[in-house]
Amino acid sequence: MKTGDVSLNLAERLLRSLRAGGEESTAAAFRKDRENRAFTITISREVGAFGSLVATEVGRLLGWPVYDQELIHKVADVMGQPSHHVRSVDEKHFSWLEDVLANLIDEYHVNPSSYLKYLIGTLRGLALDGRCVIIGRASSFILPPETTLRVRLVADRADRIAHIGRLRRLPDHEAEAWIDRTEKERVLFVSRNFHKDPCDPHGYDLVLNMSRLPVEGAGRVIVETLHSFEARRAAALKEVLAPA
Repeated sequence: MKTGDVSLNLAERLLRSLRAGGEESTAAAFRKDRENRAFTITISREVGAFGSLVATEVGRLLGWPVYDQELIHKVADVMGQPSHHVRSVDEKHFSWLEDVLANLIDEYHVNPSSYLKYLIGTLRGLALDGRCVIIGRASSFILPPETTLRVRLVADRADRIAHIGRLRRLPDHEAEAWIDRTEKERVLFVSRNFHKDPCDPHGYDLVLNMSRLPVEGAGRVIVETLHSFEARRAAALKEVLAPA
């Protein structure tokens, strides 16, 4: 069985528990043996800062699965909703009034609170096994820092505009508008739901400027940092277990 298959099976078990109302037992399982759990890498990114490319490179170097759009598909399956409807609330914040109006208009409207609940369940399920790379979705603030390498990617605005323009085939002014709109939605999603500022560098273990690094170089830096974290934890555990 592939690592990704194992991780998704764990996520499915956790999601079933959440759907059945077992939040307390789920939280207890998530806390258990945290010191022995493998690391997870989370990648927060400014819009257009090459997040998917860097995550893919890290996954390639480590042989780990990378979760981005796959998270949407998994949550959609469990919620019994089309993926494109779940995507409509992904990394976005809705006011109470917007949610009510949307629910009246669209029979397939996804309740943002339900989406958030299942998203957290999926992320925690993946982290139970570790050895995976997760892109965005407040994962850096949801998962425990003891077993998470939290990475933030930034880049100069001009570079981000150029990258999004190429990726989405947009002229510069439209790419810039898309970046501003998407960035605002992501920041509100994190700040309103988790009371954190995703732009604050103190919330991360490693911040990389992708205007100064190639994707391959960033991947190597992240992997080297992971190995240093693993070695430090192994040394600390060995010290604790050493006979007095």
